[in-house]
Amino acid sequence: MPEGYTEVRCPLPPIEYLEKERENFQKIVKSFAARMNISLDNIQTDASIIDEISKRVHQRRNYYLFFHGKNLIQSRQAAIKAYWILKYRPIRLFPQTTWNKAFNINVYFAFFILFVQAIGEYFVNCPKEIQGIVANRILNEYEDEYIRAFSEYDISKEAMMLISDSLKSIVKCEIRNCS
Repeated sequence: MPEGYTEVRCPLPPIEYLEKERENFQKIVKSFAARMNISLDNIQTDASIIDEISKRVHQRRNYYLFFHGKNLIQSRQAAIKAYWILKYRPIRLFPQTTWNKAFNINVYFAFFILFVQAIGEYFVNCPKEIQGIVANRILNEYEDEYIRAFSEYDISKEAMMLISDSLKSIVKCEIRNCS
């Protein structure tokens, strides 16, 4: 290391944090399976990869706080999760013949987690009717473009955070249009 520099190391997250993240991940997988009409019996997740993704998100949160003096908001954390899901591919289907979509299941899951967590910030105070209208409109209009981009482009973590920000802006506009 060059003279005058100090190495900054991010402490590993506590075990409790990793366990909670695993539970949350499984809840999202369950919702994803319902949306995609896949039996949970056909989905296998790798706990070690889920832990690694959680560590990476934790690391980015600390990095962001240390270097920018800000907390990483929920939608940007979702973007980091989506990025690592695309890289590590923690979901597998058994048997493989149950999947008839154009892209790998992890591409769809990355979009799903980004979408669910990005809109979650704005749906808290929104009536259920508007939530359904906005969610369906966004999924119908934008899902294919995001899925294609996630599959075909090499997206960086920072670009994924910008994608998350754009998705948030779309959600805010759609909520205003419905109100």
